[in-house]
Amino acid sequence: MSGNSLGEPPRAPTKSLLRLLFVVSGVVAFVSGYLGLAAHLGPDASPLDLVYYDLQLFVLGAPPLDDGGPFPPMLDLARFLAPAVTGYAVAEACRLLFATELRRLRDRNARGHVIVCGDGLVADTLTRRLQAAGHRVVTVRSDDVTAPAGSGGVARAARDPNVLRGAGIARARAVYACTDDSATNTAIGLAAARHGRSPLAVYAQVADPELCLALQARYLGLARQPGARLDFFNIDDLAARKLLAEEPLAVVDGRPPRVVILGGTAFGRAVLVELARRWRVRDPHGARLIPLALVDEAATEVAAELSHRYPFLSRVCRIEPLDGGLTEALRQLPRLGFPLPPDRVFICYDDEERALKTALTAEQLWHGGPGSMVVRLDRLANLREAFGSGYDSGILDDLSGTLRLYGVVHAACDPALIGDDLVERLARVIHECYVVARRRHGEAPGSSPSLVPWEELPESLRRANREQAKDIGRKLRELGCALSPRVGPGDEHALEEPEIERLAIMEHQRWVAERAATGWRYAPNRDDARRLHPAMQDWDALRDDMRERNHEAVRELPVILADAGFRIVRVGRA
Repeated sequence: MSGNSLGEPPRAPTKSLLRLLFVVSGVVAFVSGYLGLAAHLGPDASPLDLVYYDLQLFVLGAPPLDDGGPFPPMLDLARFLAPAVTGYAVAEACRLLFATELRRLRDRNARGHVIVCGDGLVADTLTRRLQAAGHRVVTVRSDDVTAPAGSGGVARAARDPNVLRGAGIARARAVYACTDDSATNTAIGLAAARHGRSPLAVYAQVADPELCLALQARYLGLARQPGARLDFFNIDDLAARKLLAEEPLAVVDGRPPRVVILGGTAFGRAVLVELARRWRVRDPHGARLIPLALVDEAATEVAAELSHRYPFLSRVCRIEPLDGGLTEALRQLPRLGFPLPPDRVFICYDDEERALKTALTAEQLWHGGPGSMVVRLDRLANLREAFGSGYDSGILDDLSGTLRLYGVVHAACDPALIGDDLVERLARVIHECYVVARRRHGEAPGSSPSLVPWEELPESLRRANREQAKDIGRKLRELGCALSPRVGPGDEHALEEPEIERLAIMEHQRWVAERAATGWRYAPNRDDARRLHPAMQDWDALRDDMRERNHEAVRELPVILADAGFRIVRVGRA
């Protein structure tokens, strides 16, 4: 464990100078001691005796010096300089020894720090980003959290409370589990959530998007208990969300943009879903579908899986799966209504060399506009520095602004982005579904404080959506149901009218309790400034139109969960 890892400042020049002086002084002491002893003992002394007596000078003793001086000047220099060198070496060894122990003690007793577990690209990048933001970071390396191969003790070691206590989990602000093994990350996350306490936030990286969804669904369905908050995150999903937030799709010549995605990888799938989700808010009526070509060896299978997992895709995109490679796809695209070049291209291959080669050789995809071609990179992302406008700024050019090299890990390792946990994302989906529904009823964007993008929503309304999202697990447990990722075939539970009524009452009671806690009271007419609302009363006394709003919120629940990739399944009796 260490409080200083990647991102630490360069070693101080003073320390380097002292170490250089130490080496030079040692050499000078040895040479002068040898020459001084040779002059003092005369020609009869053997070279081996001289070396032996010379080395003894470094430990404050040599027989030729026992009878006292006078001594040759070289020997006088050596008998003082050699012990000084030894003293410095001892002091430096003690400093290093105690510095390690002091650092461990400081880590254990630290407050408000961040713990990063792992030593791969994600952990190192996240550590640098946190340190650059001014956070104190305690790193826990793989050797501290895993057991030898074949010992069966990886998860057991990861759950070791001594490791977590040594990192100061009792007073930490957040824990990030970022090893290269998702199972180890999950074990670390569960252990940290169990041994930590509020307001500790624990985030575990899961490489498989489907497993990440399954773990998120399972955790949301658990009964809320006091203690640390746990969430699971996927790098590709986070990077896609950030990419489309920074560079959303735009209308081109009055029509939806034509999009080509090369590679049905985890990042390619995440990009497809995220761009569709954002376009749906822009065009809630689904009047203009996005023409989207997915190029992959298994494009048809990938498109079917995504359409099943996220039902809204078919209402937003016209997906054309093209099985095979890029060469065949370039011949088919014009016949499918994709004149070249397309408006946006996302090259999402996991093989970074293949992705870069495709970007630099597929000239038919160039000239779609500034930043229109995005290339997914990780370890080669540093090549971005070689791309620039003009020959003076880099070895390569950016194809007149068309090409953008996108470092997925760097983009995803944003502490604020990782902090948007499942509850936050569900709250966002709840709000998006509300905006889409209101706009379908003819309400214009911005006509009320709630009909704005999530980023512009007042914090009070964001908090209300978060509370509604947090309560989903409790409602489903009341019916004997649970969340499951929409992966593969399965029986989805359809809410029946008695269940809708039951959950609507629960939602109203939750809403009343939430509002009452912030000072809202009943009044026949609504007055937000005075915190008065006609719905602040028991269900039996509620007006029919207000009851129906709760019914609609419950009926929308399966749709909201489907948009996030989940479905409701029956697991027991209510």
